[in-house]
Amino acid sequence: MLIALLIIARTVHIGASMLLAGTCTFEVITLGPAGRAGSDDFRELQRRLIRLVRWSLVAALLSALLWFWLEVASMSGLPAMRAFSTTAWQMVLFETKFGHVWQLRLGLIVLAFALVALSLGQVQTRHALIMAVFLIIIVLLVSLTWISHAAAARVQPLGLLGDALHLCAASVWIGGLLPLAHTCIAVVDRTGPSSTQPVFHA
Repeated sequence: MLIALLIIARTVHIGASMLLAGTCTFEVITLGPAGRAGSDDFRELQRRLIRLVRWSLVAALLSALLWFWLEVASMSGLPAMRAFSTTAWQMVLFETKFGHVWQLRLGLIVLAFALVALSLGQVQTRHALIMAVFLIIIVLLVSLTWISHAAAARVQPLGLLGDALHLCAASVWIGGLLPLAHTCIAVVDRTGPSSTQPVFHA
């Protein structure tokens, strides 16, 4: 049961991290330059994508806490319900490589949350804030390689680099599908299936 929950938590967390990276990449590269030109329709689409980032951050945070809790139970050999009633979680968090990486990841998630919340109310500086979130999310994604199988291998540099490139590539393609679909739906809703009018304009 513990192993099954751990697999689910890891899957959700990695999936949320990939969706975050894909959405931010889509926003910065595909929508960013046009967004600065600034139609109301485009700004609304940006707000929708920011909300997608926000909910992905929620999923990443909750799954990270669940993953950490289950790892504490697994490393300590304690039942899951007792894992946080002892000093086991402190040892894992402060005295293991997994815990050090997790401190960084939780800090990045909290920082990204703050910037996303700020960007919802700041139209003029929204692009700069999204760029900052994008950089934070890339670091968040790449940091997964420090607790992967490659991190435990003897030839770490090549393994870590390969893992990092694989995660980034997968995030751009797979993680970018949902924001792309979201954008296509917004286009159809705005124009209608038979409309020939442009959706976004400067």
